[in-house]
Amino acid sequence: LASVHLVSHAFAVDLLLDGDRVAGAIYWDEKTSALKEVTGSPVLLATGGLGQVYRETTNPTMASGDGVAMAYRAGALLSDMEFIQFHPTALSMKGAPRFLLSEAVRGEGAVLRNILLERFMPRYHEAAELAPRDVVSRAIVMEMQKCRSEFVYLDLTGLDSEHVQKRFPRIYSTCLQYNIDITTNLVPVRPSAHYAMGGVATDLHGATSLEGLYAAGEVAATGVHGANRLASNSLLEGLVYGARCASAMTNSRPNLHPAAPARTFSAAHPGPNPGNGQADLEKVLTEVRSILWEKVGVIRNGKELCEAVKRHEAIALPGFAPPSRQLYEAQNILEVGRLIARCALERKESRGAHYRVDYPLKITSSPPRHSYVSRDKPVYFE
Repeated sequence: LASVHLVSHAFAVDLLLDGDRVAGAIYWDEKTSALKEVTGSPVLLATGGLGQVYRETTNPTMASGDGVAMAYRAGALLSDMEFIQFHPTALSMKGAPRFLLSEAVRGEGAVLRNILLERFMPRYHEAAELAPRDVVSRAIVMEMQKCRSEFVYLDLTGLDSEHVQKRFPRIYSTCLQYNIDITTNLVPVRPSAHYAMGGVATDLHGATSLEGLYAAGEVAATGVHGANRLASNSLLEGLVYGARCASAMTNSRPNLHPAAPARTFSAAHPGPNPGNGQADLEKVLTEVRSILWEKVGVIRNGKELCEAVKRHEAIALPGFAPPSRQLYEAQNILEVGRLIARCALERKESRGAHYRVDYPLKITSSPPRHSYVSRDKPVYFE
C-alpha cells in the first residue's frame, strides 16, 4: 500500500469541485490549526453515522453526520433522512454512556418492566419483548410517559446467573463498572438513536448524484435497509458496497484541475469573537440535540415537527467563532438536524422507524416512495 497516504489529526470539512465533478476535499489540520486541500478523484465518503445529532445515542462522539453534510453542501442528493432507527435498550444512568444492551438479552428471556415493575410488552405486541425495534422503542416511550419516568427496567434476574455471565460477558462487565450486577439488579434502559437508514443517495455501485463522488456504509442511502434496518445488516452492506465502490472507482480516474470548494462555512473565515466560543458551541449543540430528541424522536407529530423545523432554522452558530474541529462538527450537526426534521415533516404517514401519531398508518393507495432532498430542491418523493 505504498500509494496510500494517511493524514492523522485531520477533519474533512468540505468537498472540492472541478466544474460539476467532485475533485477532492478541504480538511482541517489539527496539528497546524489550518485548512488544507487534498485533490483527487473519485472521492469516497465513508464517514459513518449521525447519531450525535440526538441527545440520546449509542453512537460514538465522532458520528456527527459529516459526510452527509459535506455532500449536501456540494449539491448531492440525499434520501430517506427521516428514517432513524432507535435501539430500544440502551443503558440509562447519569454519567454513563448509552451502552447498548442487545436484543440477544431479550432473546435469552429478559423482560421489560416499567418503574412500577409491571411487565408491559405483551400489551403492545404478540411477540412481546421480541417485537421489532421500532415497536419496542415506542412501547418504552409510552410507558415512560405514562409513568412519568426517565427509563424502564430490563430484568434478567429470572435467568441463570452463570449462563448470563458467560453469554454476555461484555454487557455484564460494563454494567458492573456502574455498580449494576445484571444477574441480580434491574437495569435502567431507554431508547437511543442508533442507526440512520437514510443518507447520501447512491446507486448499486455506490455512485452518488455528483460525478466523482461515491459513498459506502452508514453515510450512504443505498435503499437496502428500507424504512427499518434488520440487525447487523449494516455490516453486510459495508462489505458489499465497499467492494462495489472500490471496483467502480478504479475504473474512473480522470485528469482534473480542481477549482474552488463547492462551499466553505462562513465560520471558516473568522473575525474577532466577542463571546466564549467553546461554551457558546456547547449551548447550541445542547439545544439542537434536545430539539431532535424531543420533537423528532421515537414518536412524532406534525405540530412538534413544524416547531422543530422552525426552531432549527432560527439557530445560528456563535458569530465569528474561531475555526476548529468542534465548530465544523457543530455546523454539520445543525445542518443534518434540520434535514431530518424537514424530511420527517413531509412524510405524512407512518412507515418503519418513522412513526407519526397524526398519520399512524402507511399510505397504501400508492407504492412506497423514497424521500429526496438536495441543496437546490425541497423534499420530494418518488
